[in-house]
Amino acid sequence: MTTSLTRVLRMVAPVAIGAAAITSVACHDFLKVEDPGRFSNEALDNPTVLAAVANGVEGQFQQVYDDFVVFTGLNSDELINSSTWIEWADVSTGRVRGDWPTATPGWSTAQDELLRNRFAAQNAADRLIRVLGADVAAKSPLMAQVKVYEAWADLVLGMGYCETPLAQNAARSPDTELYKQAVTKFTTAIGIAQAANTPEWVNFARAGRARANLLAGNYDAALADAQAVPTDFVKRALYSTNSATTFVGNQLHYNRNRSGGLHTLYWSVVDTANSGSGVTNPVQFVKDPWTNQADPRMAVSHKSGGVAIGVDNKTKHYAIQKYSDYTNPITLTSKREMNLIEAEVAWRKGQLATAIDDMNRNRTTAPANLPAFDATGLTPQQVFDRLLSERFAELFIEGHRMTDLDRFNLVAAKLGTGRARKFPLSRNEILNNPSLKQGVAACPAIS
Repeated sequence: MTTSLTRVLRMVAPVAIGAAAITSVACHDFLKVEDPGRFSNEALDNPTVLAAVANGVEGQFQQVYDDFVVFTGLNSDELINSSTWIEWADVSTGRVRGDWPTATPGWSTAQDELLRNRFAAQNAADRLIRVLGADVAAKSPLMAQVKVYEAWADLVLGMGYCETPLAQNAARSPDTELYKQAVTKFTTAIGIAQAANTPEWVNFARAGRARANLLAGNYDAALADAQAVPTDFVKRALYSTNSATTFVGNQLHYNRNRSGGLHTLYWSVVDTANSGSGVTNPVQFVKDPWTNQADPRMAVSHKSGGVAIGVDNKTKHYAIQKYSDYTNPITLTSKREMNLIEAEVAWRKGQLATAIDDMNRNRTTAPANLPAFDATGLTPQQVFDRLLSERFAELFIEGHRMTDLDRFNLVAAKLGTGRARKFPLSRNEILNNPSLKQGVAACPAIS
């Protein structure tokens, strides 16, 4: 089966830049073809281009994660729609329901792309075994890379969607099963990464497993994984100036577009003292609710006398300054997230002082540099309130908030009743998966 060279290059090196660009691979001869309009899939079974195949899996994940962040933010209390798109309005008001009749809304396309990414990782793993042999592939850094991203695809599918097939052409499964499957896949990836002596993939997989274990309710395992992640660890999705499809840098800032911005719930707590008309892009911050100080982790921008409303010409626009450009990275996970996982586990165990200490590791260091919490006399509810607040600030517009509001049953309290707490299964998947049929959705839960 043949396809165009352009399509092949998009498969092995998507626009979003992963660990390396395709130009870093010594594949000049590989790109010399007699007929550039036709290119065989089998030609990718070439040791000189395997790195590009693995990087393509990584880049594909990073590109779709950008969309995931926007739509989950709109469905939560992070972002408010200020576009003219009905699908954004549907998400921002929580109107979506199970077996949603529209085939290609953005949140649905994001699930489609995550499913494709999972398959791409599996296909890349099969290719590595075919080309390198099973023994070599099992110790290959490239195998570690694709296996880690296969697990991450499952984890993010569980976070965003109330049901997803566990495998190609499989039946619907609830998000809880995606978390369990992600834990198993992360464990496999860690073993391969350790055999390949690649600490960067060991740590990325271990951080992913910490989150998956937390969401699956395996709190002791989540704690152990979080504690094992090094202090300075961070993994980001990286984007280039060619990433014209990026959403966070394209749609949430008036440098580019004004389709969405900070949710109305937080407008009153933004320090807008420098919003004068002479300031082009004032850097402002949502205030920390415990000290009323500006929190550098939540950077926004709202100016007076200039562009201060969205493209719908009615909604005030508080741009997400954290993503003021196409090239701004998105943090996928970090030790700072692990500190919050440790804090949550301690809170669940009734170890309130420990939970506060874990949170203070973030609060008292850059970029926050805020006063430490004092655990003296705090009740479990008061510690939880601080934990939720710290998760909002530390993980601001990084794809976590919708999951948090759902799992803590806070959608109604924060946003009101009658709202979808997660996204339903993609209609494209329903129509193209022979194991599925329309009209049998059991979710999402409604606030």
